[in-house]
This record gives sequence, C-alpha cells and structure tokens, in this order.
Amino acid sequence: MSSISERRGFTMIEVMFSVMILAVGSLALGTLLLRGARAATAASAVTYQTAALSAEVGRLGAVPFTQLAAGTTCVNVTTGPFLHTRCATIVAVSAKIRKVTVTVTPTNSTTLEPLSNSFERTISGEAVSPLFSQ
Repeated sequence: MSSISERRGFTMIEVMFSVMILAVGSLALGTLLLRGARAATAASAVTYQTAALSAEVGRLGAVPFTQLAAGTTCVNVTTGPFLHTRCATIVAVSAKIRKVTVTVTPTNSTTLEPLSNSFERTISGEAVSPLFSQ
C-alpha cells in the first residue's frame, strides 16, 4: 500500500489554476488579434483611398489641356473593395492656367476623412494644342 504523499499527479486546484491562466492568456491574445485586424482594415482603406486619388490625378494630368473644361464632376463608385465618391473640380484661372482639385470621399467608412489633391495645368503659346492646329 502506498501513502497519500507518494501519489503522483496534479491536484484539482493546480488544474483549475492552469486552466485559468490559459483562459486569461487566450483572452489577451484574442483582444490583440482583434486590434491587429482592425488596424489592418484601416490601413487597407487608406491605401485604397490614396490609390483612387492617385489614379484620378494621373488621369486628369494626362487629359489634353484644351479638354479641361471648368466645372465639377462627381462619380459614385458603388462596386469594388472601396466605395467612394470621387469629385474633380476644374477652375479656369486664366486662358493658359487651369487649377484641378480632386477629392475622394469614402461612403462606407466613418473613420476616414475626405482626401484631396490640387495641381495646376498650364499651356504655352496661344492655348491651342498643336495636335488640333491646321
């Protein structure tokens, strides 16, 4: 016969304490993973917003000067990973200068602010494209 002091194994209190430590650690890790996922989603949204702004600025930078009509044009993008409204405002500063402002406003995000960029387009000579001269 063996005495109680010779028995090997864990007591119920040791097992409960180990399970409690594991549960607290898992809860902390779950919270950390949730924060990381939210930060990754926010970073992704900023990347999409910046890409949409850059694409529109690049497109308007490639449009011939004579086709830049003064006014505001807005497009609602309702498909894809980044739902937004993209507005381009063109102001005729003079016959040879156009100020272009592009603004991208997220429609499904409460954390992102509208992002905008402005630039000027100029033309030399008589403000007539050489491609269209006779």
